[in-house]
Amino acid sequence: MLDLTAWIETRLDSDDALTDDVQLLIVAALEGDAALADVANYQPPARQRALENDAQPEPSGAFLKQIRVQGFRGIGEQAQLDFRPTPGLTVIAGRNGSGKSSFAEALEFALLGTTARWQERRGAAWDGAWRNLHDGDPASIEVTLTEEHVGQTKIGVAWEAEAARDAHTTFLQRPGQKREAGLASLGWDAPLATYRPLLTYDELGAILTSEPSKLYDKLANVLGLEQLAGAVKRLEAHAKQLSLPEKEATDRKRSAVGALESIADDDERAQAARAALRKRDPDLASLRAIATGVSESTDRSGDPLHAVLGLHLPSSGEVNEAVARLRTATEQAAIVGDDASTALELRVNLLTTALKLHDHDGDSPCPVCAVGRVDGEWAALARSEIDGAEVKVANLRAATDSLRRARTDAERLVQAVPSAFDHLDVGELGDLAALAREAWTEWATLPASHLDLADHLTTRHPDVALALAELQRAAKQVADARDDEWVAAATRLSAYVEAQERWNAQKVDAASAKHAVKWLKDHDSVLKNERLAPIAVQAKEIWSYLRQESNVEISKLKLDSTNTRRHVVIEASVDDTDAAGLTVLSQGELHALALALFLPRATLPESPFRFVVLDDPVQAMDPAKVDGLVRVLGRIAETRQVIVFSHDDRFAAAVRRAHLNAQILEVTRESGSRVRVDVAFDPPQRYLRDAAALVRDDEVPDDVLRKVLPGLLRFAVEAQARDRYFTEALSTGTPHADIETTWTDTKKTSQRISLALYGEVRSLDGWIDKRSHYRKAGVGVATSAAHSQLNGDPRNALEAVGRIVEDIRNGVR
Repeated sequence: MLDLTAWIETRLDSDDALTDDVQLLIVAALEGDAALADVANYQPPARQRALENDAQPEPSGAFLKQIRVQGFRGIGEQAQLDFRPTPGLTVIAGRNGSGKSSFAEALEFALLGTTARWQERRGAAWDGAWRNLHDGDPASIEVTLTEEHVGQTKIGVAWEAEAARDAHTTFLQRPGQKREAGLASLGWDAPLATYRPLLTYDELGAILTSEPSKLYDKLANVLGLEQLAGAVKRLEAHAKQLSLPEKEATDRKRSAVGALESIADDDERAQAARAALRKRDPDLASLRAIATGVSESTDRSGDPLHAVLGLHLPSSGEVNEAVARLRTATEQAAIVGDDASTALELRVNLLTTALKLHDHDGDSPCPVCAVGRVDGEWAALARSEIDGAEVKVANLRAATDSLRRARTDAERLVQAVPSAFDHLDVGELGDLAALAREAWTEWATLPASHLDLADHLTTRHPDVALALAELQRAAKQVADARDDEWVAAATRLSAYVEAQERWNAQKVDAASAKHAVKWLKDHDSVLKNERLAPIAVQAKEIWSYLRQESNVEISKLKLDSTNTRRHVVIEASVDDTDAAGLTVLSQGELHALALALFLPRATLPESPFRFVVLDDPVQAMDPAKVDGLVRVLGRIAETRQVIVFSHDDRFAAAVRRAHLNAQILEVTRESGSRVRVDVAFDPPQRYLRDAAALVRDDEVPDDVLRKVLPGLLRFAVEAQARDRYFTEALSTGTPHADIETTWTDTKKTSQRISLALYGEVRSLDGWIDKRSHYRKAGVGVATSAAHSQLNGDPRNALEAVGRIVEDIRNGVR
């Protein structure tokens, strides 16, 4: 089965409606939180282009080699089960109470730290019943595995004397390495949950009768659908996170609009902001300028309040100084005016003109009176008079200029009545503005007299200054309140702008994330059931073997889930009539169907477990279903190590009848909880038994006996050689595929014996010579005679080959 990510990628590639960004998001979400969180820098691994029906390499796997138990459950003294760590079927047979299930529970506890039985049956009685009654101290479990590329690995569990069940220590020991506490380095926590290679009788009954979600979760886990569900949740959270600025921007805008509505309509800043926010796509740069006070709309010169606050009157010192200058200039002008007048200035002008006439015409009658004469004597007197008068005229001009400047300076202190007063007509401001306007009007009405002006400035200035100060104090309070409102609104406006900018920056990414979520959800059911299809096909095929004479047909398996419900839909029919699912199944059929659902999951190529362990799977099955189960397990045993614990003699008998690569171990319990394990049946012994029966049968013609017997004896030798070679090679960590290839490529029986004894092909001459009295004859029978016929005594041939088989079994060189 393809990795889920690669499997989904093939579907992403075929969907032209998806952008590259959406595809990348989906792949990153499938990989995990870190990849999705940094999706901008995420580089997906090279895509796996293999098709689902292409052969996928299996991961390195492990076989079971031995279970050794002491003081645990029904086993007192140390006892052990030895397995062939190769594909094949091993049956652990024994009556109830023989101790066989104690081996199964010991394996389960060593791998999982608990057992299904203890999880289902809680209480003091079960918590204390794990230690053997006869020989419970010390208590220990040791499981030996053969790991490909590693070799022989031991898992150990030990309890100190009187320790509670859960007060145990667990260790892992790999060849050439230090013993480790715990099993973490195996990396089996997730695979044990996903591919669980153990199925107890309690679990078998619960697969279909417990909560529907449990079977769904088991299948979802093995199909990688938890990864799919995790990707959906991850993407939903990612999309939600990316969309947070949208909600924030909406909330911030609503808040800003609300704050602006409370500001007076005459506030130009609020007017501009409200107008911008009414647009479908507000100009964020303009709004930021308004909020920060750099926009033209924030020029407040036209605001009556701020216009009033900007008004200025001369200070009392400035008024007093101007009044003093005006009074002084007026007094000086009056003093100078007593010595000089305009008439004097006119007389000087007249005398000056007459002198100019004298200088031009000489002595002549007076042009004014025509009586006197304008002559030299007169000219001298006139010049003397002019000199004296000009000094007085100059003083008069200087005093007049000083007075004019003093008045101008005084008048400059007074400005016209400001128009801002006319716009403040609300409440207290209106009353104070009227008083200020009246005082200012009186202040601005200037008398003509210089001294009256000085008195006017002195008397009116305090009144207008007081009126303006009162008005500005009230106006400042109003302005401050409005500014506080504006600061709050501007803060909210700035927050909106920032949130909207964040949303604008993430809008495209958020849309892609939402699209990715929608694609996964829209394809959820299709993806799940396409993923389930191979297992469903295999489960129905297994059911076809197990159903035997049952008229119940399983037509469909389907995963169905909503946000609150998860279950596996099993559609059945009886005699081609649709039935209500599991309700039509007997208890034996329920067990058979449970096995049909369990075995495909436990034997997926991706599983690191090359073993499958079943404890009492045939209870409630009729004989036909038992035979069907043997055929099913025989097929699985071609590539997996299948171990079945059973007290039902029907199963062992069915295995004996079938021509399978099978071994039967018999477990018996003696007094004091002593447990013994014996090999009751295995392929080499079966061939030897068949050969012995053939030799004893007097009805078999001699020529037939001599042709058939060597073949059976050869099968016995090669079966034993294969078991030995595979067991030893796997124990060194050699991959099973490599072992299988070597065995297949080694064609001769003698070479296969060499592989079993030495791990390589070499001459057997030395080995044969050590015990030539039976090895030479036995090897000859199993090699050359198998291709022609037996020449010697059949009984001697049977005995010689039997001893060779025993030598190979024990590795006697």
